[in-house]
Amino acid sequence: MIYIIFPILALVHLGVLFLGSDIFLVRLISKIVPILYLIALSVGEGRWKTRAGIWLGIGLVFSLGGDTILAFPDKYFVFGLGSFLIAQVAYSVSFSWGNPVHFLRLIPYVIFGASYFYWLLPGIAPALTIPVAVYVSAICVMGWRSAAREVSSRDRWLGILGAISFIISDSIIALGQFTPNKLPFHGVWVMSTYYLAQFLIYLSQEEEE
Repeated sequence: MIYIIFPILALVHLGVLFLGSDIFLVRLISKIVPILYLIALSVGEGRWKTRAGIWLGIGLVFSLGGDTILAFPDKYFVFGLGSFLIAQVAYSVSFSWGNPVHFLRLIPYVIFGASYFYWLLPGIAPALTIPVAVYVSAICVMGWRSAAREVSSRDRWLGILGAISFIISDSIIALGQFTPNKLPFHGVWVMSTYYLAQFLIYLSQEEEE
């Protein structure tokens, strides 16, 4: 059912964004319902019975927190960033549980993270330089840990693609936040890649229960 219900819930919010609804509660509720669904599903499926599943659940809960905070004015941006930072750390732990290190698989993520941060740096306020650097590091570590898993080819690639989708989503947010190069339908691009990321990450751990 997840293959039907989650995409429908995600499409509802993308439709709200595309149509440009100004009703705050409609935008907020439609935004958080897909992640609430994954949280409820993880509990119903007993994901909390494994350590990897527990950390996956923590990541979903803090993602929900970040979604909610970022629905409010930009002055709360740093708090949303903090909530998503915890989510990235939780996903990294979930991906790492019982898996090897594989330092070489970190290299492409370091190159991307350092390059993108350097490009964004002129537009980042001094007070946000360290928080943004920490967040970029965290999401690149999450991507690395997804690539370092010794699991089935299906789960590994779902995890890798999910992590990359998350990196793309956050990169689009940073693009709009710290540069003048905001994409048309910015919110649609951010949330579509974000929902895809959460969906793929969740599916990537189905066989580890």
